[in-house]
Amino acid sequence: MLKVKAKKSRRSKWATALMAAVITVSAVSLPGNKVEAATATGPKDAKEVEAFADAYFNRPEVKKAMAGAAFVVVDNDKVLLNKGFGYADVESKQPVIPNETVFRVASVSKVFTATGVMQLVEEGKIDLEADIHNYTGDLKIANQTNSKLTMKDVLTHTTGFDYTDITTPESYSLEQHIKEFAPTVVRKPGAAYRYDNYASDLQGYIMQQVEDQPFEQLIDEKIFRPLGMENSDFRMSEKMKEKLATGYTATKEPHPDYEVYPTIMPSGGMFSTSTDISKFMFAHLNGGKFGNERILKEDTVKDMHKTRISSHPELPNMTYGFEMFYRESFNGEYVIAKGGDLPGYHSWMWMLPDRKVGGFVVLNSDVDSTPIISGLFKAFMDHYYPKTNEELPALKLTKEQLARFEGSYRFLRFPFIYFDVKAEDGYLLLNGTKSNVKLEPIGDMLFKDEAGMLAAFKTDETGNIVYLDYYLPSAWSEKVESKPDYSDVPRNHPYANAIYTLRTLDGVLHPDAITFEPEKALTRAEFATELFRFMGNKPITTATTFVDTEGHRYSNEIHQLATLGIILGSSAQRFSPDQLITREEAAVMIYRLMQSFGASAIEVELSGETSPWAEEAAQFLVATGMAGPTILPKEGGADFRSKEQLLHKESAFMLSNVARVLAMALGI
Repeated sequence: MLKVKAKKSRRSKWATALMAAVITVSAVSLPGNKVEAATATGPKDAKEVEAFADAYFNRPEVKKAMAGAAFVVVDNDKVLLNKGFGYADVESKQPVIPNETVFRVASVSKVFTATGVMQLVEEGKIDLEADIHNYTGDLKIANQTNSKLTMKDVLTHTTGFDYTDITTPESYSLEQHIKEFAPTVVRKPGAAYRYDNYASDLQGYIMQQVEDQPFEQLIDEKIFRPLGMENSDFRMSEKMKEKLATGYTATKEPHPDYEVYPTIMPSGGMFSTSTDISKFMFAHLNGGKFGNERILKEDTVKDMHKTRISSHPELPNMTYGFEMFYRESFNGEYVIAKGGDLPGYHSWMWMLPDRKVGGFVVLNSDVDSTPIISGLFKAFMDHYYPKTNEELPALKLTKEQLARFEGSYRFLRFPFIYFDVKAEDGYLLLNGTKSNVKLEPIGDMLFKDEAGMLAAFKTDETGNIVYLDYYLPSAWSEKVESKPDYSDVPRNHPYANAIYTLRTLDGVLHPDAITFEPEKALTRAEFATELFRFMGNKPITTATTFVDTEGHRYSNEIHQLATLGIILGSSAQRFSPDQLITREEAAVMIYRLMQSFGASAIEVELSGETSPWAEEAAQFLVATGMAGPTILPKEGGADFRSKEQLLHKESAFMLSNVARVLAMALGI
């Protein structure tokens, strides 16, 4: 299996979003020293909690992987633990100091933004059931459905937007970002869950519109100051820079300083300390009040903490602002949480409202960040709230009864992730990028895989199966409508599986075409466009990068790939969009995409002629099985046929296998 390592340079925003979405799927329990479980009543004694934390962070594999961390645990109105581990700066040996060391908390910011929205709901300035256009000023979001989009939909990430992760490396204000990159509502609002960065930024923009004040000023005045959060900000001020922990790559090299886009980002731009986050948790765990200050009414807090979206009662997804990742580690408890990931910084805040207990952990390094965080959360829940609920027994259903679940399901957030579901006698067989997974029915629309992970299906108003919630917590997967076969690609065609997979993944040039033209040689622009669509990015109208792509049919796709560093052009100012692309040129584009996730070189011996600048890319595609089924090892190495023109069928093979390799590398 391909091993993905972080690159020295920071990932693109798209890659970071994808890694955050996909990797945070299961709580990994790291081996090592363990503290015996305390009681099922939760953490109570400060010394015992410190012993638990010390045992975890002193595990050799944890110490080796991380640079530094801060971990805080609260119970009712007491801080049981607030401790730093490792270094805020490795080179200078500067320790993590909980009430001073600032971290980027990334998407944990979203809960602060949602809290700000709920404050305006309390004040009668926002109606959760009203059309959001009541609050957006001159911004109009296109809507292809007959249902209005409400703030409730925006808070629960059920907007129905066609794009929820807007990728741009350019500096934009919040207002510019919201207006210039507005998505379109393509699904009925409230019907499907999909993690939505744009929705959270939209919340901040609406706050600005309603109050006629900058978002960051509102959060400061209405949340940070009342709670005494003196080291928190949405601005990269000099104070934040001075106190900010150095973020490290997976190879323990410091990330360069970077801005987020938009420059004030309600969805992920917040800086804070573990001490400040504890004050926010206290407010949410104690009915909206911390000390003598109140930021929300008690009833509003209860409303905010209720599950609003779930694929099944056993599989909750979201409240107003909080998410339910790592559901398999909840151990029967009601948990609301929020995670965050940016290059060099990874965080997880969780609260058990019924127990008035909360925890927050943040790291300043990329290496193994998710196993460390998910492992800590699982260890915490197993230690303080051991699992007691009984397993649901399998139901006996026939193949005919299970046939309604059959079909292809494409992950809503990133379309190259997909599952094929086939009915068998007594179970469903789910095929994605891994080997087949067996799903046994254990309840109405509820299934369990062989590892005990739950899966749930959802129906529409007419009772048809339309969504699958399994393995990936940041969105549901949508059932793909079947399309007629291409007239020139019979099912026994050698490339049929790859071609129809590419169409399922929305990567084809002409979605409604009746022919595919498998033997056609692709141009550079056509291949770049298929690669872009495969990635699932929003096509944004922007200035062209190359002088010869202005006005071209695929200029937007070409420009966006250029800004992401995936294509560099045929010269400093030219792309030669209508020139036929060679296999080695396509290999380099694919390899740069994989490098955005930190994929490293894999050396294999090649035969035939390959340009020096393409050798590493060609080797990578051969080694990972993406090169094409007609590549045969020869004496002295595999012939990639680097100089040959790329045929359409070969493009389908490469891109469908990018999905396979990337998803396998991410553990799917």
